[in-house]
Amino acid sequence: MNAVQHEIVNGYRQAFDARLAQKASGQGPGPDLRRRSMDQFAVRGFDTRGREDWKYGDIKPMASNVFRPVEGGEDTTARYADLISPHTSRYLVFLNGLYRPALSKPGGLPPGVSLRPLASAGTLSALGTVTDTSDAAFTLLNGAFWSDGLVLELAEGMTMDRPLELFFVTDSAADAGLVAPRNLIVAGRDSRAEIIEYHVGPGDAASLDSLLNVPLTEVICAEGAEIRHTKILRENEKAMHAGATHVRQSAGSRYLSREVVMGGGPARRELHVDLAGSGAICDIGALYMGAGDRRLDMRTRVRHSAPGCETHELYKGILGGRATAVFDGLIHVARDAQQTSAHQTNRNLLISDTAVAYSIPRLEIYADDVKCSHGSTTGQIDEDQLFYLRSRGFDRRAARVILAGAFAGEILDDLDPPTLRDDLIAEAAARIGGGDTSGGPA
Repeated sequence: MNAVQHEIVNGYRQAFDARLAQKASGQGPGPDLRRRSMDQFAVRGFDTRGREDWKYGDIKPMASNVFRPVEGGEDTTARYADLISPHTSRYLVFLNGLYRPALSKPGGLPPGVSLRPLASAGTLSALGTVTDTSDAAFTLLNGAFWSDGLVLELAEGMTMDRPLELFFVTDSAADAGLVAPRNLIVAGRDSRAEIIEYHVGPGDAASLDSLLNVPLTEVICAEGAEIRHTKILRENEKAMHAGATHVRQSAGSRYLSREVVMGGGPARRELHVDLAGSGAICDIGALYMGAGDRRLDMRTRVRHSAPGCETHELYKGILGGRATAVFDGLIHVARDAQQTSAHQTNRNLLISDTAVAYSIPRLEIYADDVKCSHGSTTGQIDEDQLFYLRSRGFDRRAARVILAGAFAGEILDDLDPPTLRDDLIAEAAARIGGGDTSGGPA
C-alpha cells in the first residue's frame, strides 16, 4: 500500500472511530461485523494489483478520496416525488442510507412475513454470513459503515402477496459522502417473495460534486424457497456506485436476478451466488447501458457446490459515445457438483465507433458429468437489418432505436409487474434514441 492509499485508509479509520464515539454505532445488529470489516479494510485497503477481479476495472475515481459517512436528509415528499415512482402499493424509502417512514408505505403484511429496518432489527445471527470479503474493499466499507436498510424474513411456506419495492435515494446532502445501505433477506423453506431495488438520485448534475454509494444485499434461500430480485440503477451522473449482492441457495431453491443499469456515473455491480444445495437453480441477467465517457463494470461469481444445480446467465450491454464496459463472469463447478447444467452468455451492442466492451466469460470445472457452456459476442447494429427497416419508411435513428430496443428486450420482457417492464422498455428506447453516439453513424 503506497503512502497516498495509506493516508486514505487512515482517513476511513478515523471516520469509523469518530462514528462509533458519536453515534454508538457499535450497538444494534452486527457490531462485530463492523469492527471486523474495518480491521480487514485497514490491512487491505484498495490494493487491486494483479487481482483478476479488477482486470480492466478502474478503481481510481472511487479510491482517491475519503468519502465521509452521511445519513439522512429532508423528509419532504414533494422533494423526491420525481425519484420515487412505485409500481406496487408496498414500498420503503431510504434517504441517504436511512429509512424514512414518512415517505414509505409498507402496507399490511401477511402472517409469517417480518419486515423492518436493519438499524433497529436487534440481534441478527445471519448478518454477514453470506458475504465473501477476501478481496472486496467496497464490501468491507459497507460492513464498517452501513447505516440502515431492510430486513425481510419469510417463515416456512409463506408467500408475499405482491412485490416489495425499495427506493434508495441520494440527494445533495450526500455530496462528497459515503452512502452504505445494507439489506438482509432470509427466505424460509418453500417461501416466495419478489423484491425490486432502486438506486436513484437527482437528475441535475449540478446538485452534486461526487458521492460513493456502496450498497450490499445478502439473500439466504432455504430449501425450496424462491426469490425474484430486480435491481435498477438510475442515479446522478456524479454518483459512483460499487454495489454487490451475495446469495446462498439451499436444495431446490430458485433465485432469479435482473439488474438494469440506466443512468448514473461510474458503476460496478457484483453478484455472488453459491448453489450450496442439490437441485438449486439461479437465473441471472442484466442490461447495462452507457454513453458519454461512462465506465461500467459487471462481475458475476457463481459457485456450484452441490450436484444437480442449474445456472442460466445472460448479460447484455448497449454502449455509445466513448463508454467502456467490462463483463467478467466466472462459473465454478466443484468436484462434487456432478450433473451440473451451467450456461453463461455475454452480448454487447456498440452504437458508436468509439465505445469499448471487454468480455471475460469463464468456466472452472472440476466435475466430469456436466453440461456447461460460455460465450461472448460484441458488435454493431447489423446493417442489413438497418437497411430493411429504412426501406420500410423508418429514418436511421428510429431504426436504430427499434433494433437496440429488441436487443434489450430479452432482459426486460420478463420483468414484473408489467408497468415496470413497460416503463423500463420506454426508458431504454429514449436513452438509445437520445444518447451520445458520437463517433458512429448519425
